[in-house]
Amino acid sequence: MSFHTEVWVQSLDGEVLEVSTVRRELIGYLDENALSHDTLKSISEACAPDLHALTNTLFYLDSWSIIALFTTLAVYLPNRSFAVRGVGEDPRDIWTREFSNGMVTFEAGPFNE
Repeated sequence: MSFHTEVWVQSLDGEVLEVSTVRRELIGYLDENALSHDTLKSISEACAPDLHALTNTLFYLDSWSIIALFTTLAVYLPNRSFAVRGVGEDPRDIWTREFSNGMVTFEAGPFNE
């Protein structure tokens, strides 16, 4: 399992993921799960408002932690549809999730187990 994971976030409904509107909730989640507040910066970068450019952001977390983080973000932003894709250091540490209405609507991977 990797602890350096490249993550791509893509809006599926053409709307910006307003991470700043749920900052307090995200900080609470990070604190509850003993995650660094630097992770908030990574989330904000990954969800940057440029809807036409799909760029990656490096997270210093394992895939399962990132998946849990974005699953929680989907709950905090239930009116947004988005996809998240991750690639870790291991060749099979790849995964994707799609979210809509605060729930996972599609999932695949990680395949490294």
